[in-house]
Amino acid sequence: MSKHSESCHCFHCHLPIEGTPPYTAVVEDIEQPMCCPGCKMVTEAIIAGGLDSYYQHRTDPGLQANTLSKQLEEELRLYDRDDIQQDFVISNQSSERQASLLIEGITCAACIWLLENHIGLINGVERVSVNLSTHEAQISWDNEQVPLSQILMAIHQIGYKAYPWRADRQEAMLKEENRVSIRRLAIAGIGTMQVMMYAIALYSGAISNDMTDPYRDLIRYVSALVATPVIFYSAAPFFRAALRDFKTRHLSMDVPVSIAIGGAYVASLWATVNGGGEVYFDSVSMFTFFLLTGRYFELRARHSTSRAARALRNLLPSSCLKKEGNDYIRVPLKDLKPGDQVRVLPGDSIPADAVILKGNSSVDESMLTGEYLPIARSKSESVMGGSLNVDNAIDIEITHVGEETQMSAILKLLKHAQQDKPAIAKLADRVASYFVASVLITATVVYWYWSGVAAEDAFWITLSVLVVTCPCALSLATPTALTAATGYLHKLGFLVTRGHVLEGLGKITHIVFDKTGTLTQGRLTLEGIYPVSDCTIPNKTLLAIASAIEAHSEHPIARAFTASTALKAEDVVSHTGKGIEARIGTHHYRIGRPDFCCQGTIPARPEEEGQWLLMSENNTPLCWFKVTDSLRPEASTVIQQLREAGFKITLLSGDQEPVVASVAQQLHIRQWHSQASPDDKLAFIRQHQAKGEHVLMVGDGINDVPVLAGADISLAMGNASDLAKTSADAVLLSDDLSRLTDAFELVKRTRRIIRQNLAWSLGYNMTALPLAAAAMIAPWMAAIGMALSSLVVVGNAMRLNRDPIPVSPDERLASQNAGRENADNLQDAVKV
Repeated sequence: MSKHSESCHCFHCHLPIEGTPPYTAVVEDIEQPMCCPGCKMVTEAIIAGGLDSYYQHRTDPGLQANTLSKQLEEELRLYDRDDIQQDFVISNQSSERQASLLIEGITCAACIWLLENHIGLINGVERVSVNLSTHEAQISWDNEQVPLSQILMAIHQIGYKAYPWRADRQEAMLKEENRVSIRRLAIAGIGTMQVMMYAIALYSGAISNDMTDPYRDLIRYVSALVATPVIFYSAAPFFRAALRDFKTRHLSMDVPVSIAIGGAYVASLWATVNGGGEVYFDSVSMFTFFLLTGRYFELRARHSTSRAARALRNLLPSSCLKKEGNDYIRVPLKDLKPGDQVRVLPGDSIPADAVILKGNSSVDESMLTGEYLPIARSKSESVMGGSLNVDNAIDIEITHVGEETQMSAILKLLKHAQQDKPAIAKLADRVASYFVASVLITATVVYWYWSGVAAEDAFWITLSVLVVTCPCALSLATPTALTAATGYLHKLGFLVTRGHVLEGLGKITHIVFDKTGTLTQGRLTLEGIYPVSDCTIPNKTLLAIASAIEAHSEHPIARAFTASTALKAEDVVSHTGKGIEARIGTHHYRIGRPDFCCQGTIPARPEEEGQWLLMSENNTPLCWFKVTDSLRPEASTVIQQLREAGFKITLLSGDQEPVVASVAQQLHIRQWHSQASPDDKLAFIRQHQAKGEHVLMVGDGINDVPVLAGADISLAMGNASDLAKTSADAVLLSDDLSRLTDAFELVKRTRRIIRQNLAWSLGYNMTALPLAAAAMIAPWMAAIGMALSSLVVVGNAMRLNRDPIPVSPDERLASQNAGRENADNLQDAVKV
């Protein structure tokens, strides 16, 4: 055991301790000083969890830990209540839940490692993901095995604080990060300007050879004084990151940057104290300033998705006019619940998902669906929370609030996309790591060579090599382009929810479409009821029976039947791809495919073209229902464009052969399959994938869930079932199929931008490296070149946000017409 001096520091939080430490904890068989019981408890909790590597990898001391009191435990237990959890917790199944938390106290990547490993060891915790950029944690757990308060307590035990995710709190944290970055940049900029003034005096004196040594030394000391805050404050993140990389044996761009900055500053300080040699305080300060400028633009690009999510949340009003008796009283949004009646005035935002009770107006849903033109809504139609009422006052009845709204579902999908890192970005990171290793080897060789040729210049030439080849632009080339493209697609109503979508779309060779709700509008109407020959039940009764049963289905066909309150269906069971069965009184009914409804002889179907459903009672056929649907206005144009672009097109539907054949004929689709079950669809996808094809599946129903999950890329329509959205890689919020062709065009442009960025960054480094090695580039010139190369990459990527994708008036009108009925529930779309 080691002994401690009269003055030392707390091993956990590094606060000074006067005299003998009041507490100690054993870390790696060494008794370490602790300043308080809280730090002792935190350290012992980390060690007991087998996470002592945290102290090897951390780059900042932990926060001072306060002893966990009974009061804190009681406060945390409040978060176990369902009414409190409803604002930040999603209940996926009976006991499976997911919470969005903000973590206070995160300072470096080691904190992320510690949190994810420590929380992951708790019995019942299934998944932990902590985002270093936003300090947001997504935690999935089994509520029957462990309550949320115990997870929060475990976070407090290792020195962090966890809060329910709130947009305003996250915004404050991101603003603080932005404020600190600006402050570092400002100090570096001011320091650079000041030290450059002194450098000009030194250069002038050296040229004219009339500056005496005392004046020269004075200017050097003042330059060192001005440059010191730039190095120790503005450049501090580079040194911390480099130290972390050395400890974790991982090379990043911060390693050569830190070597260049630190080496030049120490060498200049040495020359200043000894009165000989050259000083480069101006070059070091300028290098730091330009590097921070590039990093600041990177930070702004990194926060773009978070800003988009916050902008969506800001669409909701803070209060609304709720009906109380015969009057409308303004109440805060949190007081709303399903069933409340609200009046929305022109120019106000709709507070939650609702149905119009009275009035008609135009609704602006552009921020939610990408549809720029207002959409007409009238009585009995649905409206989304966050959309803007344009024309007239309307009275609405609230259907969903809080986390159950469509906006919340979109936000969760955005959050999922932000945490999913594309493979191409990971590849760029690996390439940058290898590039850094090669740069360090090259710099060593350059220093060795110039040491024998011109020893007095060897260090500065090597410094130029390290600076000029910093792979900032290489690391920014891919992620900035992907971020800009994802954001632009969201503006168009094409919501990317998985990181591999943009790179995957570029490989697609085969596009498979579902029919109902995808190529057709999904607004089926009942055209007729045709009883079989021996059925004596009136048509009105047959319709009431069918309506009572279909009221329990989410399939688009169910919308063709008006909800019935006269009869009550029980023991309802939906059979995917076949139909639905239920019991009404003592009778058992089935509606759907003929072979599902009766096992004996199937009655002859009417000769008219259309989609036919059979209904049976106790296995006895009763009647045929004829339902019809219409094609989406843009479907024919989209299919033609995709075919001309070289894609293989297939129509894969579970509907009857005549209906599928008719749609395929109208759209000129040569390959089509009808009456396909979910298993048949999945087998079809896998069969073509085995041939080397990359398949995109576009669907909207429960029938499409297996094939959506099995396809290389899957796209769910905006009016799709909740389960379909959960399984899809992207959601077409605008319900405009022409956005699919826009997405393919944007992918081409994105790949072109990425290639341009990679070519520029690699070309710049390959050109600048020999020039720097040949002593033709000074360190300050290298700093400017490196920073400018990063800015060129970021600016080139941002063009994806500025350059509009052309949309014809006909396509815009088609998008408006197709999106008029897109008010179906998105509330349970994300179950991650």
